[in-house]
Amino acid sequence: MELEYIVSLVTILVTFVLGIISKKNPKLSNKIIPIQNLFVGLIVAVIEFFITKDFKVAIALSGLIAGGTYDIVHNLNKLIKGDENNE
Repeated sequence: MELEYIVSLVTILVTFVLGIISKKNPKLSNKIIPIQNLFVGLIVAVIEFFITKDFKVAIALSGLIAGGTYDIVHNLNKLIKGDENNE
């Protein structure tokens, strides 16, 4: 499988699963998007490493993980502060 197909397939599956989760829990609506980036980067990096045993590509794909991690921390802080304001 080529890398483009792997990224596309993983993105579709992760988006579908997290979309179902966000529909069932409206409190998470847009805050789950960075988690999607984190999962896509992590899953694609692991799959690509197992296929090619090449660290360079896996490290490059981890850029998606880094961007997703920052957004997760930022959104979690907003979510926690929003919960405190509602109480």
